[in-house]
Amino acid sequence: MRRIPRWAIYTVVVVLIAAAGLAGLSVATVRRSFPVTDGQLGLGGLNAPVEVLRDAHGVVQIYADDAEDLFQAQGYVQAQDRFYEMDVRRHITAGRLSELFGKSQVETDSYLRTLGWHRVAEQELPLLSASTRRYLDAYAAGVNAYLRGRSASEMSLEYSLLGLQGLDYTPEDWTAADSLAWLKAMAWDLGSNLSQETELAIMSAKVGPSRAAELFPPYPLDGFDPIVTRGTVVGGRFEPSASAARARPAPVGPTTSLRGRTNAIAAPQGSGSAATAGIGAALQPWLEPRALTGELGSNSWVIAGSRTTTGKPLLGNDPHVTTSIPSLFSQVGLHCRTVSQNCPFELAGYSMAGLPGIVIGHNADISWGLTTSYVDAQDLYLERVSGNAVQVGDRTEPLSTRVEQIRVRGEDTPRTITVRSTKHGPLLSDVDPTARQVGELATPAGRPAYAVALAWTALTPSRSMDGLMQIAAAKNFAQFRAGAALVTAPSQNLVYADTAGHIGYQLMGAVPNRNRGNGLTPARGWDAAYDWKGLVPFAQLPYVYDPPAGYIVAANQQIIGRQYPHHIGSDYSYGWRSQELRDTIADAGKLSPAQAENLFYDDTIRFAADLVPVLLKVNVSDPWIREGQQTLVGWDYSSGRDSAAAAYFNIVFHDILKRTFRDEMPQDLWPTGGDRWYAVVATLLKEPRNRWWDDTSTPDKVERRDDILLAAMTDARKEATSLMSRDTSGWAWGRIHRVTLKNQTLGTSGIAPVERLFNRGDDPVPGGPGVVNAMGFDLTEGYGVTYGPTMRMLVDLSDLDKSRWVNQSGNSGHAYHPNYDDQLPLWVGNQLLAFPFTREAIEPTVTQRLQLVPTG
Repeated sequence: MRRIPRWAIYTVVVVLIAAAGLAGLSVATVRRSFPVTDGQLGLGGLNAPVEVLRDAHGVVQIYADDAEDLFQAQGYVQAQDRFYEMDVRRHITAGRLSELFGKSQVETDSYLRTLGWHRVAEQELPLLSASTRRYLDAYAAGVNAYLRGRSASEMSLEYSLLGLQGLDYTPEDWTAADSLAWLKAMAWDLGSNLSQETELAIMSAKVGPSRAAELFPPYPLDGFDPIVTRGTVVGGRFEPSASAARARPAPVGPTTSLRGRTNAIAAPQGSGSAATAGIGAALQPWLEPRALTGELGSNSWVIAGSRTTTGKPLLGNDPHVTTSIPSLFSQVGLHCRTVSQNCPFELAGYSMAGLPGIVIGHNADISWGLTTSYVDAQDLYLERVSGNAVQVGDRTEPLSTRVEQIRVRGEDTPRTITVRSTKHGPLLSDVDPTARQVGELATPAGRPAYAVALAWTALTPSRSMDGLMQIAAAKNFAQFRAGAALVTAPSQNLVYADTAGHIGYQLMGAVPNRNRGNGLTPARGWDAAYDWKGLVPFAQLPYVYDPPAGYIVAANQQIIGRQYPHHIGSDYSYGWRSQELRDTIADAGKLSPAQAENLFYDDTIRFAADLVPVLLKVNVSDPWIREGQQTLVGWDYSSGRDSAAAAYFNIVFHDILKRTFRDEMPQDLWPTGGDRWYAVVATLLKEPRNRWWDDTSTPDKVERRDDILLAAMTDARKEATSLMSRDTSGWAWGRIHRVTLKNQTLGTSGIAPVERLFNRGDDPVPGGPGVVNAMGFDLTEGYGVTYGPTMRMLVDLSDLDKSRWVNQSGNSGHAYHPNYDDQLPLWVGNQLLAFPFTREAIEPTVTQRLQLVPTG
């Protein structure tokens, strides 16, 4: 997290402490922004009264007579609960964080202006259907109705604190483009493979392409199944029941292409140059950190009625993102009182503040869940730039340029940057030091350094919002797929179930149709052979409908096997979670809803079955070190909070990574643990003499696998003693594996009193990375949870009122509001809430009633 300057926060603390009656001031300031949730309020622009019902957990149910009223009310209510979060999000997507937080954010804004998310959103507006545009405008009108007559401090405690350090700020009106722009941020979070391309380039220069490829093992690992297990493209369309295809592309992963040098740009060997920062480093404080790229994901599954005790499908989903408060999603129901063409929505699920509608959930007929597909929708292009011209074939063309002004809080004169672009996309090397390094490493000696441009499907204007609205109103799988066909970004795995008993899967999002190259290494921008040939037609994207197995699992694993003719991605999960889910479902017989709920909580470290037998064979002569090793004897690989074996195993794995890789990798690329590094180590365990095991800091000795494993177990015994207890009986995973939800802005200020205002929890949790109960962490920072399920949802298609759900923290964005963190204990404790849908089931839960009535 990019920290607000400590002096600024210190000023806030001093002012607050110096003020007489601090407690009274705090209560008044905190409660000032709490929303009105009972009674009646006038809302200009409504066509008819709208009901807003809330339960004890702040779950909002909105009832309206037409769709525009429905979304206007949603905009108003989301602004009531989470406007500060919405405002920060639009400042992110527009590259305007410096206006709120000062000069510390100029680098971030420069990067975001270069990407141009908000500009693309503005270009998308004319492409949308008339109905979607009306919905967006109605939502914006609702937000703006809330803003009228309110000061910033009346909207959020964060504004009050920022005001005390000098922010003089009145939020401007919300726009339809502000909503659309957040889809670009979602696409960045959920579909970026830039870290892989960058790391491959840097490590190829340092240790050679062959050894660099060993850090990205090819897919699939033995025994791990893709999402789509059969089907291929026949006659220009994907046929789910088709037998093996004729086309068999190389295994997914960099191994073949780098070792064969068929796609890689030659890089100088033995450079040793360290990465100065992960690509897009400026975005890491606000979006997902580089350390988690490829680790973030989700679990989703859908089980047919033939495999359930209810006779109808069950659908589960729990997206994994960086833990935070407020959580990424809020729970909402959106109900047209009479469902018709004029008002086609009867929805319940999870919304994102700033977007109308829901992202994940169900309507009266269908349900859907999302997981990250890891489609490779981004390519880096090396460009031969001279001045403001770029080489294209045997000629040069002028770069596209635009001037951006960045306003900085506390500065009277805006700062100016010039954004330059080639036909492939914006020049990241103008704003990112690691992108510059990638270009320098690839440049032949004695020549000017290559620039680096980004090609990304999300930077092309599209009708993605139309698609999301069509999905929300769909009644069957054909209509559901028609909506998915319009969504280009973010690319997602969609799982589907309906009340008629059908289940399905659809890959959603734009997939580049590459000519030469496969997107794993930077391409030659001057050579047209590396240009995209457009996009893979939606009709050729993989899907599944009512598979014979009776279930589908989409947990970020490889999408489809080698029978598929197109390259889709190269940064999937390696399948520890997905295969655990597949095997559990396949072996379970008929699952009840309660048994299906327990799938969320599976804390088996499946990778331990690869590593533990090898560790136990290592000869450990020191009895004290052997005590640690013995905790693994008889372990069932579960990672409960009380497990000593899980604690020791995770520490050992941490020390294996340190001992094996840190001597040859730049610090910014040190292994962070989790799914990918499980795959790397699982592969290297079979090669005891592989060069990666050798510690290059001991030139007089060549270490082998068991030398490193013994050293790691020795380190781990010491580390476990320091962190927990000298006696192994005092070891427990939950002592070091804990979760604190942190506010995205002031919650990581570095000043404890301010952090205590916004952050919540210090709770022991089970699970870990590469585990279905994905409470993951960054091993370069420790074992504290940094990402996990932002929600859990189980939809029962036999009776939608019997569905269940939970949010990570709560639905309110206001610190100290009762719904700010009321679901955190349930989330930590592996519990779900009732998820009623019909008016009859909702009414008994209602604790607050607000009527919004037309005015003017």
